[in-house]
Amino acid sequence: MSATPQASSFGPVAEVYDDLMRQVPYRMWIGYYQLLLSVQIVKPVTILDVCCGTGSMCEMLYREGYDMTGFDLSAGMIEVAKKKAKRKKLPIQYHVADAAEFDFETSFDAALSFFDSLNNITSPKRLKMAFERVAAHLKPGGSFIFDMNTAYAFQEQMFDQQNLKASSRLRYKWVGDWDEDKKLCTVTMKFWKDDDYFEEVHVQRAYDPDEVILMLEDSGFSRIQAYTSYSLNPPQDRSDRIHFVAIRA
Repeated sequence: MSATPQASSFGPVAEVYDDLMRQVPYRMWIGYYQLLLSVQIVKPVTILDVCCGTGSMCEMLYREGYDMTGFDLSAGMIEVAKKKAKRKKLPIQYHVADAAEFDFETSFDAALSFFDSLNNITSPKRLKMAFERVAAHLKPGGSFIFDMNTAYAFQEQMFDQQNLKASSRLRYKWVGDWDEDKKLCTVTMKFWKDDDYFEEVHVQRAYDPDEVILMLEDSGFSRIQAYTSYSLNPPQDRSDRIHFVAIRA
């Protein structure tokens, strides 16, 4: 999902994004999200999906009974999300917006941002702006839950992936370049779909968990916790993904 402007990110890939995410255990992610809500003792009705991509999480959460709104910086992603919602007759609202600058007239009971979308915000200043915008759109006591890749994930080259099987309709090869000093991982992505070929370059930044927690506190959040993803355990040195949970003060 796209969170901050990148000239060659989340363009052509929008049309094949759902194919790429086909193996993602969405049901497990939904269950984990609901577990985290229960730990917070929050029962939202309206939820904002920050950097919603093609809307798969929105659709599943809508079917769980939530009133969903989603936005993403990528117009291509939102176009796909809207087409899916129209085809399935789902009353989900989608918008094209920047996570660090969005301004809607509606306030929500909860907000989420999954699949390391916020790592795409490579400027600490703009990440804090995004937290502030989320806080401004949450009702007091509202929940904010999101996940981020860690430096360990980038160091271990977890972005290096490929599927070059001739029988696959969509083939790809991703190679990450980790800059330890800048805490940036630049991923060059090559795709082959039928007879078409295209490339995208995605850049993610690793943030120290304490840095993220401080930003959240300064943005108006309290009751902040960090967990090694898919658990209720605190982050470890080898945690490759962390989920953060917070409450709008």
